[in-house]
Amino acid sequence: MSSVEAGSGPTARMGAWASSLRYEAIPPDVIEHAKLCLLDALGCALYGSTQPWGRIAAEVAVELSGGGPASLWGQAGTASPADAALVNGTATHGFEIDDIHVRSLMHPGAIAIPAALALAESRGTDGRRLLAAIVAGYEVGLRAGICAGIPHCMRGFHPTGTAGCPGAAAAAAHVIGLTPEQSIHAIAIASTQAAGLYSAVRTGAMTKRMHAGRAAQSGVMGALMAERGFTGSPDALEASYGGFMSTLSENQDLAPFVETLGREWETAQTGFKAYAACASAHTIVDALDAMMKQGLNRDNLERLTIGMSEVGVNNVGWEYRPTSVVGAQMNGYYTAAVKLHDGEAFIDQYREDRIADKAVLDLIPRIEIRHDPDLDAGGAAKRHAVKARARAADGRTWEQYVEQRRGSPQHPLGRAELEAKFRRTAGAALAPETVERLIDVIFSIERADDVRALASLLRRPAPARRRATRSV
Repeated sequence: MSSVEAGSGPTARMGAWASSLRYEAIPPDVIEHAKLCLLDALGCALYGSTQPWGRIAAEVAVELSGGGPASLWGQAGTASPADAALVNGTATHGFEIDDIHVRSLMHPGAIAIPAALALAESRGTDGRRLLAAIVAGYEVGLRAGICAGIPHCMRGFHPTGTAGCPGAAAAAAHVIGLTPEQSIHAIAIASTQAAGLYSAVRTGAMTKRMHAGRAAQSGVMGALMAERGFTGSPDALEASYGGFMSTLSENQDLAPFVETLGREWETAQTGFKAYAACASAHTIVDALDAMMKQGLNRDNLERLTIGMSEVGVNNVGWEYRPTSVVGAQMNGYYTAAVKLHDGEAFIDQYREDRIADKAVLDLIPRIEIRHDPDLDAGGAAKRHAVKARARAADGRTWEQYVEQRRGSPQHPLGRAELEAKFRRTAGAALAPETVERLIDVIFSIERADDVRALASLLRRPAPARRRATRSV
């Protein structure tokens, strides 16, 4: 198959770029950020593996695969690369603490890293190729998400599950060394599998977690099928009829985003989460944190009004119903109330035994989240902005505007903070000495000849079998 047959539009150019990317061409600061993304994603996945949805996905994968060359992170079992990507992607996105890229409305680590590492482990790939594959997946997936934009999300699609598919395919294609033509088809095969309905957010369904895993799995499947000669539409993303953009969003032009490949690095614009909630609610937490330092508290609050963009209200501004952990994490009312009550909004605030806490629920009638049209002007890049106003019973008032959340590229979490987060998240599944070893391995991964040593550390040791004793 010639490159002419493969096409020359945005899909084709993305595939060719992902195939030809070299570790040496990636700026050092982007490589260092990619290692932070790897650390954070693996910690999120290890914590997610301890949750019901993480365990269920792992059980199904073991049943489907009956073993395989790829590790299930935080579990004792293994599976095929595609099934491992499903499990590990689901676990990475399993507690709303994974990375976030604002303009694309995506969680790229939960799709690119599970896809890349599952295949890297099965093929014995070195650390440099793994890092380059992760960057390829981020760059392609994030550009698809940026182009799809807010209209895509407002139609009811979860961008991580949809735009994540071409990103996962780009990562997978790079890991296994597909040709440019094969990589184009890998992206196309994955893109036609794009799915993820946002209804899961408001009902608190586990499927919200699975969207990332399914996208990662689609990327692996796309790469493996393309390697064997299976084809996809070479204009899958940009086709005017039946293309990703024209079908799932609007007929937008991908060309400007393709032009910046290799010159601008969206990977470095990926931020990390300081709170265990939907990113749209993080600026609410930050605004409350500032006002609480000035004297606001759960006892003196009379009224809290939070203005948000349309997409922000759509994401988190709906009536709270204490039905599930997922629903609590995706809800701005609960997040604001639990921050007021506990002073925190991390893992412990979203346990099953907290989501219907009467003391927290009693604060919600004092809170109003509403659409502020002025906050729509900033578009996707400023979609998290909030204007908060609180009034105390004694007449005092506080006002706080937060444009970008803590953990964003504008207000980044440092390496020490991310390592502390990793110790807490990874420590839920692995022994402390293994957690420390993982930190060392991840930050020197570019020197690894074979990433299987990293993957082996991510598995939970199988229970020791008791030796049978003979009765006498």
